[in-house]
Amino acid sequence: MIDRGNKFYETAREFVKKYEVNVSEHIIDIIVSVMVTRDGVGPMGGSFVQSIVDNNLFEAVSRADQDCLKNLRIIAAANRYCHLKSL
Repeated sequence: MIDRGNKFYETAREFVKKYEVNVSEHIIDIIVSVMVTRDGVGPMGGSFVQSIVDNNLFEAVSRADQDCLKNLRIIAAANRYCHLKSL
């Protein structure tokens, strides 16, 4: 498990704030998991996160819970644009 006070969480929260989106802590957890999985710097995410990182829309939609479905746009944007300033 990743410490919720680390740079990944800080970056994820800043990212959604910049996009003016209100999301649950679950979505922040998902965005952090996407970042860590994409960058290969921590535990790999589950099947939904992996489908986001692989840019596989069918698998992402098939595996998403209701909160992830509702926030699919910001999660996909985070995969592309949400990065730590330095790893």
